[in-house]
Amino acid sequence: MLHSSQNSQMQKVNISNTVHILSIFTIVVLIGFCLHFANADTSSSSVGVSAERPSFKYQEIKELAKKLGNQSSPEELKKLVERSSDFIETFPEYKRVDQIYYYLGNGLVRLGRVQEGIDVFEKFTKAHPDARWAAPSLFELGLAYDKLSKHGKADEVYKKLIDHPKFGSQSYPTQAKKVLEQDVASRKRKLAKPQGISSKPSEWVGKPAPDFRVKDLEGKELSLKKYRGHVVLLDFWATWYGPCIVELPNVMHTYEKFKDQKFQIIGISLDRSKPALDAFIEKEGLAWIHYWDHDQKLTHQYGVQGIPSMFLIDSNGIIQKANLRGQALETAVAKLVKGNLAKPIDTPTKKPESSSPPQSIPATKLIKRETNTPKDASPLSLAAKMKTWIGKPAPDFRVKDVNDKEVTLKDYRGQVVLLDFWATWCGPCIAEMPKVKKTYEKFKDQKFQIIGISLDRAKQRLEEYIEKEQLAWVHYWDEDRKIRTQYGVRGIPTAFLIDGNSIIRKASLGGFDVETAVAELVKENLAKPTDTSPSEKPPSDPLTEGQLINPKAKEIIDAAVAAHGGLEKLQSVKNIVMEFRNFEHFPDGEVQDEGSTKVYCYPNKFRSDWNVNDETDSLIFDGDTLIQLTNGVVQPVPQKNIESFINVLKDGLFREPVWLLLKLSQNEIPIKYLGTEEVRGVPASVLLITQPSGRDLKVYISDKTHYVVQFNYSAKMGKVAENMLVSFDNYRDVDGVKIAHSRTTENGEYRQMLITDIKLNAEIDEALFRPTGLNE
Repeated sequence: MLHSSQNSQMQKVNISNTVHILSIFTIVVLIGFCLHFANADTSSSSVGVSAERPSFKYQEIKELAKKLGNQSSPEELKKLVERSSDFIETFPEYKRVDQIYYYLGNGLVRLGRVQEGIDVFEKFTKAHPDARWAAPSLFELGLAYDKLSKHGKADEVYKKLIDHPKFGSQSYPTQAKKVLEQDVASRKRKLAKPQGISSKPSEWVGKPAPDFRVKDLEGKELSLKKYRGHVVLLDFWATWYGPCIVELPNVMHTYEKFKDQKFQIIGISLDRSKPALDAFIEKEGLAWIHYWDHDQKLTHQYGVQGIPSMFLIDSNGIIQKANLRGQALETAVAKLVKGNLAKPIDTPTKKPESSSPPQSIPATKLIKRETNTPKDASPLSLAAKMKTWIGKPAPDFRVKDVNDKEVTLKDYRGQVVLLDFWATWCGPCIAEMPKVKKTYEKFKDQKFQIIGISLDRAKQRLEEYIEKEQLAWVHYWDEDRKIRTQYGVRGIPTAFLIDGNSIIRKASLGGFDVETAVAELVKENLAKPTDTSPSEKPPSDPLTEGQLINPKAKEIIDAAVAAHGGLEKLQSVKNIVMEFRNFEHFPDGEVQDEGSTKVYCYPNKFRSDWNVNDETDSLIFDGDTLIQLTNGVVQPVPQKNIESFINVLKDGLFREPVWLLLKLSQNEIPIKYLGTEEVRGVPASVLLITQPSGRDLKVYISDKTHYVVQFNYSAKMGKVAENMLVSFDNYRDVDGVKIAHSRTTENGEYRQMLITDIKLNAEIDEALFRPTGLNE
């Protein structure tokens, strides 16, 4: 997308430069470290990039699509559509253009430009029938046809996907089969037409909404009259129908925004199976009220013949809007809610159903209770159940936190732990957050840890909240409700306070005076003598005065130095030159070639040349200065990011196992032994050290081979910080030194580096690090 003004052009250059440098860092996999960073700054910019390189524009579009997720921001979707369209027009033969076609078609459909999206998907799948992104595009094409009620066309697309020889075993054909296996009449939204009632939802506008009296999924009495005085969205839908699921993020967003402003949603489900509906609501965390219309009583009452079908009802029970979609839904609700809140409080003499004013039940107060347990579901009974945990051992668990790092409760034996069940959509949880943050800051260095167990419905929203509020403790997204079930949690916020012996000392629904409770337990725990029983896992052999490394850690390092070639051999390595291939692994098993790279490394300087699509990008660090080249031409590096980029490079050189083990063996760096963890099924000793940037680095050394097998650390480039898990495998002998020839990086995406050639102490032309005059 090109703009004519000079200011816009300058913005484009700046964005292009940022994308450029970040794209290079994405593929640089320096000997001991691998990098992949999302370009948060450029993906949120409102200005397009210049069209000089396809790889950088591709990366920017990819990051924008990743940032959008299931959000339906019209502005961001328009940006995605414009950039994708420009890319396809400019680079029609680019090797990843199939992915851009998918983003374009998907963006158009989500914007409501469904026929345009269909045209894009049709063109793409005909021209690239075997491309990696053909399968999701075909499935999206089927949903788009269904959205326009062209169900015969949709069936043809679904069958084409199912019968495709390449994609037969993947998830998209499986989903297509499920769609085709559904009852045809229901899937095609052809519901039985009720007698004497209009079949057009729009004809209901301006009329009173018919009342009903039923029982919701929790067995509670439900009537529309109960919510008189509130704005109500009546949503007819089903879990098996694609367009309903596509619309769901808009409904969820609208609910979260207005749920505390006299607004309620009543979901009327046309599912054929109640267990399937229950499971879906539980999994997605749909916190509003739900009714299973198994006999289509309400469906007929409202003359609904197609789904999704919505009725927006004002506080007087009058239908004001019907069949809202996308941004229009939020806009209409906002207008009606604002008008309702501005109205004076009505105190009629005749009250609807009881002597108290009608009230909605705040869905953020409790998680959906199990059905058929009304006696067990009140807040008082739930709180009483929580207290039965007190004095009992806290159940252990082994999971991966939001940074993909393994977490077990056993790791924190000897510390006081606050297990906090919460969610970003839960008002009382958010109200408690300042107290939790204050408590963490006060006691975090006194053998105290918080493990937040999030019941959010989307990981992205959780991560954004953690980043925004700087919640520095451990977080786990309990997507499948594994830990919630393990602890019998039925409402949030719920907190368990666990002592140093893993005994639950406090358990409460709704929280407690967290700071006072933690202060008492921390004081008690610190006063206890250190327990060195075999069941504990504290660092063994504490440091004595003047010591930087304890005997246990020294023993581990000495064995690692010997296994990697011995001290003399490691000391002889002055430089390393490597050539390797880069690959990105996708969840569906597809592997994409990211090109070849050659790196030249000294302990204090580095050069990387990355070649993809016959174009070469270079990154050079001579110990002081950072230089970027494109096909030999010097490119500017964004000034604001230079310092953080150089810190990343210095840390990377520091982490190269050959030189890292030398530094560790010299007893000049503080080293903490953290105990033993399993890495790919083999016990590994864990050492904690500090990198040049000041950031922590965990080094995992195999107890079996004594090789360095894994790193875990956080790296920050510009404003972007990510947790990195780097693994080393397939060690080979190179001139007497053991070096890993296969290395992988995981930070939300999975990338692999396979070394094709490696030389130690090679002849290197120093001019490689001084590319002056290359622009002439």
